[in-house]
Amino acid sequence: MKTLRPAPHLCAAFVVAFALFASSGESLAQSDVEKTLQQFNAQDVKGYVQPLADLFGSNMNAGIFHSAAIAKSGFHLSFEIVGMGSMVSDKQKTYTLNAPPGYTPSSFSTATIFGGRADSIVSPIDPNSYYHGIADGIFNTSIFPLATPQLTLGDVYGTRAIVRFIATPAIAKLPSATLWGLGLQHSLSQYFPVLPLDVAAHVFYTKFTFGSLIDLSGLSIGVDASKRFSVLNLYGGFAWEKSTMDLTYTPSNATLPAVDLSMDGANTVRLTLGLGLNLGVFALFADANFGSITSVSAGLAIGG
Repeated sequence: MKTLRPAPHLCAAFVVAFALFASSGESLAQSDVEKTLQQFNAQDVKGYVQPLADLFGSNMNAGIFHSAAIAKSGFHLSFEIVGMGSMVSDKQKTYTLNAPPGYTPSSFSTATIFGGRADSIVSPIDPNSYYHGIADGIFNTSIFPLATPQLTLGDVYGTRAIVRFIATPAIAKLPSATLWGLGLQHSLSQYFPVLPLDVAAHVFYTKFTFGSLIDLSGLSIGVDASKRFSVLNLYGGFAWEKSTMDLTYTPSNATLPAVDLSMDGANTVRLTLGLGLNLGVFALFADANFGSITSVSAGLAIGG
């Protein structure tokens, strides 16, 4: 079986921002990723790629806000570059794979898409016959990244729009990719002027399509808070979220049925704690996010 290796910087164009965070390795084109997935049937591919659904979902719902201060009215325009990264845990590097009939044990632990080399077991009949895990891991990294430009526009009746969009054409062996997101953040503290800090609510939806196999969507609904001290801005929030990865393809083995799966990401709630630095028309911000998946996000904002 062909052995696959991580990309030089896990590069999948700007959309996935592998150039920001990823580890080094040998050349890996996205077409190789697609070929790897197409080796799997519907039952086995879920365990192999579930960590991708978990980490992508966590990333898409990160970096939505870095302040809850929204005016009742006035002009606000901010262009932002936001990077996110979800931590890859040890348990996301392996999954349980069923062995063919006659092999012992009947199931064994092997590499996920974030694991190393696929493990193998020996045939009880022929000690020279091995059954290997279906594929090696692809992404050799401890943090899985995403990045996107983001635009915030307002303020109308204490409401601000949040927009993300980027599209990349097929480049060399990389497939086309599209990421877009749309949401609103609405001031709650405008109704309670005695509050000692700014409070807002947000709703945000994200859609990401990568090649012809993978479609992801994310939804975040939360309450945000912030307090500014001169140039420093403390912020945080609590959100309910949902993410889904749809995987559709025809296996390379023509005897296997077509695969059409929908996998939910692990995160359902998120606690965000962050710190910002306001320097006139520029602002820097960074935060940590805690839930089933631990992630970080950081960025640069221009405007105000």
